Amino acid sequence: MKPIVITGPSANTGKTELACRLVAALGDAQALKITRFHRESHCPVHGVDEHGDDNCDGCEESPSGFELVTDEARLNAPGKDTQRLAAAGAKPALWLRAAPHVFEYALQAALKQFDLARPLVIEGNSAANVDDFQARVVLIWPSKSRGVKGSVLAALKRCSDLLLVEDAGEGRVWPESLLTACAKAGVRKEDLPEPTWLKARWWMSEQEPRAWLAGIVSQVVAAK
Repeated sequence: MKPIVITGPSANTGKTELACRLVAALGDAQALKITRFHRESHCPVHGVDEHGDDNCDGCEESPSGFELVTDEARLNAPGKDTQRLAAAGAKPALWLRAAPHVFEYALQAALKQFDLARPLVIEGNSAANVDDFQARVVLIWPSKSRGVKGSVLAALKRCSDLLLVEDAGEGRVWPESLLTACAKAGVRKEDLPEPTWLKARWWMSEQEPRAWLAGIVSQVVAAK
């Protein structure tokens, strides 16, 4: 059973919320949150905008190059993505922190902690950058985002499911940031899957995205 990788252009784009809803819909899912340490000499998160004081998990590196967090106290800290994934029903919900130069090795080490015969939801762009990692790549793209990470370009090339969020004022308009990223990645708009459209502020509805979630669940059941 292929893992399902949830990707997005930047922080605060709905990746974790979507991952939580997928975990809840699947009913018997596991989850892995991925944080990759920064390549940059400066933090691309702190001070960017009104969210600039957010804690950034990519700043503090592990001495060994990567760390698979299994400690319940850290995983269940209030507000942590792993706490949200566990609350949605993921068993287990683990957290991989890794430097870019050891990421592929770190991912393979982390996967050994999961039962790959059960659904596995992975939240983080980095897994989509591993060429030989067989996965279903889901890309969620809001009408506005906090920039576009270079790590999302690989997800554009491997995208299996595209979820676009309507603009509150203009409705179903393809985000300019997405079209620009496509041009940078050498991906045509026509090469992407037909998008599933989500309402603006979709996370306020407990039902979104109902049809898409039901489709994935039925495919997972059929694959067992």
